[in-house]
Amino acid sequence: MLLNSFLNGYAFWLLLGFALLISEFFIPGLVAVFFGVGALTVGLLTLMGVIDSLALQLLCFGVISLVALFGLRRHCTRWLRGGVGGRAKTDLDDVGVVGSRVSVLTDFLDGTGDVQLNGAKWDAESDEPLRTGETAWVIAINGIVLRVSTSRPDRSI
Repeated sequence: MLLNSFLNGYAFWLLLGFALLISEFFIPGLVAVFFGVGALTVGLLTLMGVIDSLALQLLCFGVISLVALFGLRRHCTRWLRGGVGGRAKTDLDDVGVVGSRVSVLTDFLDGTGDVQLNGAKWDAESDEPLRTGETAWVIAINGIVLRVSTSRPDRSI
């Protein structure tokens, strides 16, 4: 009798709702939270006396949970994960260094060496033989490696 009144009462639905909301922190998938919202809603409706029979409580729980799951999940997923804009397939000059002048710090051996740009040391590569102390220009950037040349690139491209 006591178990039946507990299962039919608002306390069960509120406890189930909070348990489902908390479970989302431990097993994230953005599913349990909507069933938790459904259980909390049924618990509140039962507490206010709007719903009283167990069959109606179960029906409302199922309908509210599924409507929330299928209706809001896509919007909430986008909100929780954030949006990422499409990036171009080519390497972009995100930091604005293409066309910048650099100082050669080490002689380029086998096409690689070190340069200084804005006070920071960068790994660089070049098809031209560069010597310490010379000036070069950044013509491209590939990850954290600068591509440099002794001729200044055209910035109008």
